[in-house]
Order: sequence, then C-alpha cells, then structure tokens
Amino acid sequence: MRRSLPLMPALFLLLALWGCTDTSARKRKLVVATIYPYELLARQLVGAGVEVQTLIPPSASPHTWTPRPSDLKAIREATLVISNGLGLETQLQQALRDAGDKHVCVAELLGWEQPKALDRQAAGTNPHVWLSPRLLSQATLQLSRRLQESLPELGDAIGNNALKVLSGLAALHERITSERSALERTPVITYHDSFHYFFQEYGIDYLGSIQSSPGREPNPRELSALGDLIRKSQVKAICVEPQMERKSAQVLASEFGLRIIELDPLGTTFQPQAITDVILGNWEALRKGWQ
Repeated sequence: MRRSLPLMPALFLLLALWGCTDTSARKRKLVVATIYPYELLARQLVGAGVEVQTLIPPSASPHTWTPRPSDLKAIREATLVISNGLGLETQLQQALRDAGDKHVCVAELLGWEQPKALDRQAAGTNPHVWLSPRLLSQATLQLSRRLQESLPELGDAIGNNALKVLSGLAALHERITSERSALERTPVITYHDSFHYFFQEYGIDYLGSIQSSPGREPNPRELSALGDLIRKSQVKAICVEPQMERKSAQVLASEFGLRIIELDPLGTTFQPQAITDVILGNWEALRKGWQ
C-alpha cells in the first residue's frame, strides 16, 4: 500500500488533464451539414476556425440513407445544423425538429414551403437546389446571415467570405452561359432528376430520367419509351450517378451504342475545393455528352 501512494498525485493530475482536454473538445464549435455540398459551402463561409462535417456519406443516396447514433449525437452537439429540406433527408426529420432554432433549412431560406408531411418530398418540388448557381447564390446570402448570428465572433469574416462565394458563383454562371450558347443541341437523359433547376436555368433539353423516383428501377415499358426518345433525339450519351445502381443505364447504352457519363450531384468525385467546383464538374461532364 505504501508503494502505491506516491503514484496517486500523478494519477490525479493525469485524470484532471484528461478531463480538461475532453471538456475543451466538447466546447469546440461544430457546424453539421446533412449533405456534402453544404459542408463545402459552410467551410468557405466560416473558415478554418470551426469544425464542419457532413452526416450523409458521399457514397450514399440522401433519399435512402439511414442515420447512425453518432450522426444523431452530432446534431445534438452542433452549433448550427444545415439541411436541404423538400423531403431530401427523409430519415432525419425528427432529429432536425429536435434541433430547434439551431436547425437551418435551405429550402426555407429560399422562401419555399415545406411539404406538410416532412418525411416525404413535396409533390412537384425537386430538392436539388444546390446545383443551380442562381438558387445557391440566394441560399448563400441567407445562410451567411444565420452563421453570423450563431457565430458572432466570426461575423466580419463570414461576411467577407460570403462575398467571395457569391463572386465565384457569378463568374461560374457567366462561364456556363457562354459555353451553353455555343451548343446547338443539348438532349440529355439522366439517372434521376437531380439537375432539374440547372437544366431550367441554362435551357438544356432534358428528355427524362431512368428512375422516375429514387431507387425505383424502370419497367420494360419505361425502358422502351426511353429507347424511343434516344432514337428520336439522337442522344449520344446517358448519364449515371455514383450513388445509384447503373444496370438499366448499361442496358440502354449497350442497345443504342451510347457513351456512359458520370454525373455526381453531391460532387465528391470531382475532388472539389469549393462549392462552385461541384457545379462546374458536372457541367464539364455534361458537355462531353454533346460532343
């Protein structure tokens, strides 16, 4: 017993230091985004002094992903939680409700009404707003204000960073508009309707998607109808997504001699450094389908 006594002060000191480290870690500001594009945007706005993380893995489809206990814990510990809304995060609705005032929904920032049943997508409302430079610019302006409220010590930095993001989106819009004007025909078939607002914004000839709803593979009649569109519109390529099964796309590509082009609505395959890289990477991939 006497031999163990000298160790006690050192043990108490070690435990005290350990406890201080744990408390410090818990107090670190955390911003949580449900999907990777909003992690990119939040990182650009808050800078390196705040931890930002994504809940839904880039390899998963937000439409079908299920959260783990650690994901729900992150929501509880976050200073601010950024979601897309419009029925995209079907498995997180209760946790987002529980987050209360620290939850910010991009669809609501845009002034769009949420579906009455928050566990499903609003009828006729496409959730993929982050792929439109115009809508993303509006969301950036509003989100920066919410971040300034939640992180007042970073208010000036967030304001300056928001101006940089908006400038980048404006330059990207000009580039895409210019390059689009040089294209006569832009027929495109995607795997599912991820680029709804992007196509509207730039007048792209969207013919339809392989999956009429996420995770639902087409039946033979629907595949035949897509085949008719491919022949009629002289489609050269068909688009797939890394988060989706591509079997039906491969069948169509084989039958009609089409190239397969990968689009990534979540953007990680483009190794983006900024939110504009997600949109630009998909635009450059799309252009290959018309060459």
